[in-house]
Amino acid sequence: MEITLTVRDPDPAFQAKLLALLAEHAPAVTLVPDDRWTTERARAYYDRLPPRAAQILLALVRNGGHIPADDVRVAGGSLRGATGAFSRILREGAHANPPRWPAALPNPVHPIHVGGSLVRFDLGTAGPNDCFPVFKEALAKVARNDGSNPTSL
Repeated sequence: MEITLTVRDPDPAFQAKLLALLAEHAPAVTLVPDDRWTTERARAYYDRLPPRAAQILLALVRNGGHIPADDVRVAGGSLRGATGAFSRILREGAHANPPRWPAALPNPVHPIHVGGSLVRFDLGTAGPNDCFPVFKEALAKVARNDGSNPTSL
């Protein structure tokens, strides 16, 4: 049996009582912090991005999570609007009613600046919170639904 329960900002006393109740009925209870990307969340995030930002996210997935900024610039133009969309959509999803994802969810796309210039984008981070594999899986599903070749992702 698996039970999934989401409790946002629990009171410590309530949390202790809830865990005691669950321990009576389940041989093992595992607490998992809700600060991870899932394929469902990644897909919802991608679907809400404006077209230019969605193209950048897809390019990141296709290029192993890293892409030079010059590779996604259109005719040497600015990426300002596209980069801001990543944070804006994350914020909007956390504050939607009901929330689409928890506020603690980390921004998946990281613009990397050197000397004040945008030089590349990274998707995810190294370590246990790395979301690159999740986005790769989520966007491979998008590619299959579009009739694209998912192995190219």
